[in-house]
Amino acid sequence: MLFLDRFRELAGDLGRSPRLTPHRAIEEWSEFVDDCTEGYEGTLFEYWDDVSIRSFLQRVIDDSVVRETPELEWFKSEIHRADEKFANLLDQGFEMKGGRGWWERKIPRIAGREMAENVKEQYGYEVDVI
Repeated sequence: MLFLDRFRELAGDLGRSPRLTPHRAIEEWSEFVDDCTEGYEGTLFEYWDDVSIRSFLQRVIDDSVVRETPELEWFKSEIHRADEKFANLLDQGFEMKGGRGWWERKIPRIAGREMAENVKEQYGYEVDVI
């Protein structure tokens, strides 16, 4: 099976659009990381929804069929670029209980007003507002 075919199959199976492409999924992750670097402007609910793209990407990486494709190395290296930036941002962030991946175990220390209010209400953390 080709990488793109399996990627789209997984996307459909995991609740994403089966028309989603690897490039677009990586772009979504990278854009989310950039948004967080600038101070995430959405709500906490939207944040958790948006960060879920990284969990999807991990499921693709971990898939036994995908692991046999030559495109996997390219895919992982593209994700890694945004991962490094997000990991650095989270180094200064707040710990969260649970979370399946490292990207869900902390939240950034900076955010927009609405996200900051939600974090204060939900977790009691004082997030810096940008």
